[in-house]
Amino acid sequence: MSAHFQSSGPRSNAYSESKFTNWTVYDPFFAEARSAYKRFDDRLAAQPAFPRVVALPPLSPDFIHPVKRGEVEHRLQRMPSEHLAGLRAVFLLSGTRKQQRSWTGSLGCYGIYWRACIFLCAHPFKLGSYNLDSIRELYLDGVLVHEIAHHIDRYRRAADDTKEGFAHAFVQQQGS
Repeated sequence: MSAHFQSSGPRSNAYSESKFTNWTVYDPFFAEARSAYKRFDDRLAAQPAFPRVVALPPLSPDFIHPVKRGEVEHRLQRMPSEHLAGLRAVFLLSGTRKQQRSWTGSLGCYGIYWRACIFLCAHPFKLGSYNLDSIRELYLDGVLVHEIAHHIDRYRRAADDTKEGFAHAFVQQQGS
């Protein structure tokens, strides 16, 4: 019998958020992004003229897409074309039960940049003290632009905090 056990993927028990379980990091947002990427990778152009926007239907009534596909396309059209060069797709993710539990903890996530794709996470239906318009603005002018900044900065070798600083500064620059 092998001394090494294979991990079975992201964990969902009550203790997974705060510790390693079988050496697998608990990140339900990246797990959904990876799954969506695998489903669509062969259907995405390697170097498209304009990124494709893929909207996955919400799986649960607990989540909403705070932005629509057309709104994302319109916001992308307002960006300089050199900022979008090589960006393959923008995914509007569905949301999962594991993510629902994570939003109430410390793992909430709005967006991910990975493999020349941007993944905008579904937002919990409970909006709290915010309204849909303010969340839409956050996603279009904050999260989407932040992830585009990571796309622009993808080849620079720098510490993570430096890359985050660049992305935050880029959002501020685009807003003015």
